[in-house]
Amino acid sequence: MVNVARQEFHTIPIGPQLQALWRTPEGAQGIRHRNQRTEEILAEIQANGGCLSVYDDFYHGQDYINAVQHGNITKDDMVLVFSIDGAQLYQNKMSDCWIGIWIIFDHAPDICYQKKTVLPAFFISGPNKPKNVDSYLLPSLSHVRALQTKGLMIWDALEDRVFKSCIFLALATADGPGMTYLNRLVGHHGAYGCRLYCATKGHHKPGGGHYYPVLLRPDNYNVEGCDHPDIDVQHLPPASSQEYQQNLAFVMASPNDTRYKQRRKDTGISKPSLFSGLVANRMLSTPGCFPADLMHLVSLNLTDLILSLWRGTIDCDPHDNRASWDWAVLKDETWKRHGKCVADATPYLPGSFDRPPCNPAEKISSGYKAWEFLLYVFALGPDVFYDVIPEKYWAHFCKLVTAIRTIHQHSIKANHLQIAHTFIQEFVQDFELFYYQHKTERMHFCWPCIHALLHLAPEVVQIGPGAYSTQWTIERSIRNLGEEIKQPSKPFANISQRGILRSQVNALKAMIPDLEPSVTKIPRGAKELGNNFVLLRA
Repeated sequence: MVNVARQEFHTIPIGPQLQALWRTPEGAQGIRHRNQRTEEILAEIQANGGCLSVYDDFYHGQDYINAVQHGNITKDDMVLVFSIDGAQLYQNKMSDCWIGIWIIFDHAPDICYQKKTVLPAFFISGPNKPKNVDSYLLPSLSHVRALQTKGLMIWDALEDRVFKSCIFLALATADGPGMTYLNRLVGHHGAYGCRLYCATKGHHKPGGGHYYPVLLRPDNYNVEGCDHPDIDVQHLPPASSQEYQQNLAFVMASPNDTRYKQRRKDTGISKPSLFSGLVANRMLSTPGCFPADLMHLVSLNLTDLILSLWRGTIDCDPHDNRASWDWAVLKDETWKRHGKCVADATPYLPGSFDRPPCNPAEKISSGYKAWEFLLYVFALGPDVFYDVIPEKYWAHFCKLVTAIRTIHQHSIKANHLQIAHTFIQEFVQDFELFYYQHKTERMHFCWPCIHALLHLAPEVVQIGPGAYSTQWTIERSIRNLGEEIKQPSKPFANISQRGILRSQVNALKAMIPDLEPSVTKIPRGAKELGNNFVLLRA
């Protein structure tokens, strides 16, 4: 009798997948993009006295530039990004599966997010949530550490040479719940709940244990341990890798469980991150390698907060009164007319905007997508909310829209980034004055996403535009892998096998480019305009 495992966990080593990318002259030339751009950026910095006029890639980030100048990243090394997220394979039954991928930052931005260059890392089967994510991360990270210490031997087909390459881990990305598995901080509910580990301490309601990142101290507030004074929005306590390491050592030295829980609360650290086991000079510093997630922050969390305030659906404290919320105007017939206005705008949106937002009054509670929220609130918002929301709140909202549109750009000018940061600071400060109003019963209006906005512009300076490190890539990978499932009776085993097959096919395409047609067939009646543009029929 042969024992067969009920489920299998598959790890796909990154080393052989990277070797395959160099097996053709075309592939070797494409993966040299980082070296070419780095030389250009360093020359620009030298010519401009150490300043950059624009941020249009991860390579423009100060952290990457410092790593190159200190020799931690050489021309033969490869720069990777790890991303993880949970996947709900079926809508109406429990099917929680977790998927990890690798993104290669050595490719040009128009290549590194394609299906053939996004490399699968592992698949954690469901249907239940994994209890110990570190045990699933360990094989992949152990393999990466080995490549960091001993190097990966690669044959360069372009120059016909064999060289040793070391892996540099640039970033590790996840959504809010997933990030707690990577950075091992306490999460957004803790006293120090910032996922970027700044030293901003929150407040909690009397008798409550959930902290909120409120900058302005509530009136008549006297709660032991969190009655600190106001925090200036322009002078947030900065995140520090050195302080993080000191606090981590402090937590790990706890003599007993009681002291551990107190130190965890005082530092915001629950345990060491598994990523701390990688070679220190072969990755960005912890916790700086765990960036903000622009997709969930803006497209889901921020839009949910704004709409729940304006619709008056956000929780109301027993000591508060919804009748005093002069901003809660999207109700009844006003909400229906507003929803129709959003739907009527669809014919005026370019087809390149992908999925247009549906009527929110009819569809917002039944599968409204992140992309729909983004277009609805931050593309159509200034128009469709005009003369609907009171002018004070509408003008306040427009500052946020201006900043978010800038932050989402793939190429951000330095002076535009400064303007966006100023608008964000003003928005956050006025948000607390307009909505929270120093009232203890309204502290829950100040969601972590409001605080996280303050870090978006500084993060561009450190690691480049957030569009390059957000969760859109892993979400798309989950979707196209899920679409390939052919056996509903064994979805988790099936998606794992599809991932293994994907990695094998990607390697074959890298080694034999002729397997993939280079010319894409355009629809009948369409006309090529050049520069990858096609004029389609009506």
